[in-house]
Amino acid sequence: MSRLFSSINQGTAALMALLLLLGLTACSKAPEDEAQLAPVTVKLVMANGDSQLSSRSFVGRVDAVSTVDLAFQVGGQVTKLAVQQGQVVAAGGVLAALDPADYQLALQQARVQLDQAKRDLERARPLREQGILTPSDFEQLQTSYELAKVALENASRNIAHAQLEAPFDALITRRLIERYATVAAGTPVLRVQNISELRVHINVPEQLMRLVNDSADYQVSVRLPGQDAAYPLVYREHATEADPMTQTYRVSFALARIPEVNLMPGMTVSVVTERTQQPSSLSVPLSAIDTATPEQFHVWRYLSDSQTVERVQVQLGQIHGQQVDILSGVQYGDQLVSAGHAQLQPGQRVRPFQAY
Repeated sequence: MSRLFSSINQGTAALMALLLLLGLTACSKAPEDEAQLAPVTVKLVMANGDSQLSSRSFVGRVDAVSTVDLAFQVGGQVTKLAVQQGQVVAAGGVLAALDPADYQLALQQARVQLDQAKRDLERARPLREQGILTPSDFEQLQTSYELAKVALENASRNIAHAQLEAPFDALITRRLIERYATVAAGTPVLRVQNISELRVHINVPEQLMRLVNDSADYQVSVRLPGQDAAYPLVYREHATEADPMTQTYRVSFALARIPEVNLMPGMTVSVVTERTQQPSSLSVPLSAIDTATPEQFHVWRYLSDSQTVERVQVQLGQIHGQQVDILSGVQYGDQLVSAGHAQLQPGQRVRPFQAY
């Protein structure tokens, strides 16, 4: 009887030990299954060559083509100064004018003197032919006639210079004198800006300037707050010396005047650069390369439809700083895992990292 109870107790103990082991195994597998079902957060990058140049936004400053102080080339009293600050005067329009009375009198006097010199020369010509007038006297009369012509031309130019005309489509930024003031030749009268076209300047970091080989590869446009329209910019020039404080280079673009938008020099706009054609070679950050397999390189490609990843073997090219060229294995626009791929498995669900 005692042997029977002993064997029953041993069987019960073995059964309980087996159930306990199964329970522990189930408990240990449950968290693993849950871990496999839970998506892993990863950081993604796009295989597109110079990713930082594909689309960038800069703060641009609107400026005029040039700013100049205009002055009369002759002196006198300013009798006309009808323009207002902020007004735009088309090229050839009158900005200011001097009292022309003195210059009109000088013009009349020059005409009279020219007529007199011409008559004296005509009367002296037959006398010279007859030998009555000496050669030196005749030459003096010829010189007087030529000087009279120069004086008339100078008087005509002074009449024209008594009016100050806009040399280009001019924005009046400041009146430097008031009407009826008497000014000398060369005294600044108006400060104007050339707005035949506007200029937009942006400051580009040095690391981006090194990557830009041809400005024609990028489409640059201005986007204004509250508007969906984009206004194209045309490259004009760029500085070859970096700003010593910010280590940036100033790049200037031309913007055609927009009649419906009151853009003024000094305003700020948003400048967007977009690549117009795909780069000849693809590159990705070095952090996207999986080096777990010796002598073989892989990347983890994100599949947006299934929100999973796949491991793809790639062939690497040259290394440029923190970027490496991809010769084969991925295509332009593929999204690759750049951080967190050490814990990935093929087919695993992932969650793209958005922001902190």
